Amino acid sequence: MMIYAIKNFSKFQHFKDRTPPWIKLYRDILDDPDWHDLPAEAAKVLVMLWVIASEDDTKRGMLPEEKKLAFRLRLSEKNLRIILSQLKNFLIQ
Repeated sequence: MMIYAIKNFSKFQHFKDRTPPWIKLYRDILDDPDWHDLPAEAAKVLVMLWVIASEDDTKRGMLPEEKKLAFRLRLSEKNLRIILSQLKNFLIQ
């Protein structure tokens, strides 16, 4: 079982002392070649992963284990693994 976290998560986290109901999304994503290379579904999932990571009490951008993550994203575990592999430039293991 792999455990993932969002790469450079502190960039997306505005509040350091609580779990906010929102995240930062910088406009520099518009000029990020890695973002534009993503398939549409993977790009959508990445934004949802940023939101889920904002719930991490450790504030490190940790994501839940794959089974729970697949449920939260309403994806099969198999499809989630495919998408996570497409997001390798945005995640750390």
